[in-house]
Amino acid sequence: MELPNIHFQDYPIEFKEINPEDYPQLEVENYRSKHIVSPDENGYIHTVIQPLLQLDYKNTVVINAAVGQGKSYAIIQTIKRYYEAEDDYLIVVASPFVSLVTQYCNDIRDAGVPEEQIYNYGDLGRRPEISYLNKAVQVVTVNTLLGNPGEDAFKNSNAKRQYINDLINHCKQQDKKVVFVYDEIHDSYHNFKEEYIFNLWKWRDVILKNFILSASYNEASKVVIEYLAELTDKRIKIIESKRIVNEEKQSDLYLHFNSAQQYKYNNDHIVRVVSNLINKGKEIDILCYSKTLASDLIKSKDGEIRRLLLEKYGEINNCTSELVSNQRTENSEPQNRYDNSKCNIGTNFKTGVSIKKENHAFIIIMPPRGTRLWFKNKSGIFSGGINSVIQALARQRVKGEIHIILPNPDKFDFTSLNASTMSDIQKESFEKNYKKYQSYKTVDKLVEYLPLSSQDILIRNFYEKELKRNVLEEIEYLSEQDRGEFVSLKYPTYKIFKLEKGEEYLANVYPYLGEDISAYTTYAAFTNQFINCKLKGITNKPIVYIIEGKEQESLHKFFELYLGVQYNDAVLEWSNHRRAYLDFKNQLFNNYTIGYYNEEDGSFKQIKRNASKVIERNILRFVHSKIVKEITDPSQMVNEYLNNIGEYTRGGYFLECIAHAKDINIDEVDFSDIDKKRIKAYQLLGYFREKIISSISHYNFRRKEYFYVPLTPLEGFLSTTEYSMLLEIISLLRESDELIANDVFEFSDRIARGKSVSSKITSFYKILIEDFLILDSSVSSIEIGGLEKRKRVKKVNGINLIPNKANSLDLVSPEKHYYPIEKIESWAIQNYGSLEEYNNIINSELN
Repeated sequence: MELPNIHFQDYPIEFKEINPEDYPQLEVENYRSKHIVSPDENGYIHTVIQPLLQLDYKNTVVINAAVGQGKSYAIIQTIKRYYEAEDDYLIVVASPFVSLVTQYCNDIRDAGVPEEQIYNYGDLGRRPEISYLNKAVQVVTVNTLLGNPGEDAFKNSNAKRQYINDLINHCKQQDKKVVFVYDEIHDSYHNFKEEYIFNLWKWRDVILKNFILSASYNEASKVVIEYLAELTDKRIKIIESKRIVNEEKQSDLYLHFNSAQQYKYNNDHIVRVVSNLINKGKEIDILCYSKTLASDLIKSKDGEIRRLLLEKYGEINNCTSELVSNQRTENSEPQNRYDNSKCNIGTNFKTGVSIKKENHAFIIIMPPRGTRLWFKNKSGIFSGGINSVIQALARQRVKGEIHIILPNPDKFDFTSLNASTMSDIQKESFEKNYKKYQSYKTVDKLVEYLPLSSQDILIRNFYEKELKRNVLEEIEYLSEQDRGEFVSLKYPTYKIFKLEKGEEYLANVYPYLGEDISAYTTYAAFTNQFINCKLKGITNKPIVYIIEGKEQESLHKFFELYLGVQYNDAVLEWSNHRRAYLDFKNQLFNNYTIGYYNEEDGSFKQIKRNASKVIERNILRFVHSKIVKEITDPSQMVNEYLNNIGEYTRGGYFLECIAHAKDINIDEVDFSDIDKKRIKAYQLLGYFREKIISSISHYNFRRKEYFYVPLTPLEGFLSTTEYSMLLEIISLLRESDELIANDVFEFSDRIARGKSVSSKITSFYKILIEDFLILDSSVSSIEIGGLEKRKRVKKVNGINLIPNKANSLDLVSPEKHYYPIEKIESWAIQNYGSLEEYNNIINSELN
């Protein structure tokens, strides 16, 4: 199968640039030009940017480098340079998350800075015996540095305030210059609210330099850069690395489109992905869009994913927030952190974490379609839009596999690709492939490609034309008024709006930028936009409509559109009936979403395997037509049930099974236990068919002549031994026949409803006469006999014959495939990934 990205091998990677023209009010070094650097032969930027970093020069350095190019390593080496310099510096590293603070401390220590010279702000209040004033490197959160107390507090803690003030006073007294490092700025921009910037100005007398780093800048972070550059005499240096792909280091990317409205812990598609990876011996981590899903995967005791992972690892590391009502209940060190030595499931390793496991498979579960709301998406950790996707994928730091579970993307406005740099061939390829996977649902607005450089324009237009224009007269009026001591009324500036709401606006309004997170992921995978991974496979479950009243027509249409001649030649022609039947059902239900559609009222409901008697019986009818072909001899038709497109009766099914089971000696064949049970059950049922036929009586009185059976079984109809045989049939069929076990044909449950032995026998008797005899349907029953011996009976018009085996469906015999192995292998690889996986899937269904 040709992958969608085949025509995009050298397509340029689009990224958010930081340009001098973004800052007309600042002094941009290098003659108002940015430094563009190429990574070294190993793909890293450390050696190429160090000559550009003048340690003792006051400015703000903006480093825009791709994921995996070692920007964090480069800045840590720069921290080491400051520590080893002759001058005395204080280096403050501001992390976007508490969860990354310890990692920064460890990485700085491993780079050569003594551990006793590094202070983890998390020790505040927990380890008061440790002094922080004598340490060269301070690792804090951006929240702490800016005095942001979070959503639910009124001010940050007194301990944190004291800590910051002590550091500032210490630097002033000791004449220390302070260097700030803001890594992953895209994840901390929301802290830089106007009211908190005043806390940064406390450092105005001691600040020397800011380092700002990200692989995925956004419009809001541009405002942050301006805030920070003002503290360094309004001077900035911009260093940008080329986006160069090292294919030897790229992980294999797999997209698994899943159209479920909600992703649950027992979602069959997700279970299959995890199971397959475990069978391949992969080390697994699962990043979930929501804490609820992550918790369910970890804690649901009936969950198959939980069971599989516990069997493999013995434990699962919970990487979800420990906060209650957005705050920690105790001043204890955080526990739920990513651990490279464990299997991790959670939400808090979307950014900053480096997964370095060998033979690793990283599963990312994105928000399903059901999370979309009218005004704001509930996308969990992916609410930040496309940067969230880039950062999540970047966690994989060594070559491995990345598997994304995502909904089918909305329909695309392919004319918008004219704004891209695609060639006509690339546009055609993208359109052809995207349509294969897009959602069938009609949407209010199509997905439009939007250049990343257009984001500022989009936000500004909304601010100016939708928000500000609506109250422009009032803004102008109030600006001319002397309002005295009344509370300030100043309309927020564009930059403030962009900082506080711009990213949220983009991610919730524009499908390509985050409203439909799947659309961007699909686009980026198809066009090779990810630095650290490349698309290698896709699984999909598109909607297949089965129209009510046109079931056979719908199944034939599905077969022609999705399976076709190749499937017929590779599977149906060379498989016995049971394998072909189970393989077709596997294709239908495992690879597609089945929708039962009523054309009259437009209603639609999703059908799962074995959940609809009508659908299951029509599948039997369809498979019969594809395998057994047309029956030319009408005498071989069994009760004409094959002529009725909408029905495949239990009696017809039983007769076919009896036909293929009756001549097998289960003591002389090398069949599995489950196959032997199925065969024995239908041999026993054949015995009872003969018994009911032998119970037919002849009536001939006063010119009335016909055959009949009692309406209810006569006393002693079943002996004790025969009743045990009946119970054995029920048990055997429940274990070996999925159609009976799942009540597609009502049999065992109907008998089991009887509260007494006699009522159970009566139910079984009625099944026998319904299925194996041709009863007169013109009357429900007739009365025969004299005054003292009257009884009600069913008139019998004939017997349903056991069909010729050559003209009936054989779902009894064990599955077999007669195709030459070298020919079936190519089919199996294309549709299942490997011949081994094909056999595993089929065998699991059979057993």
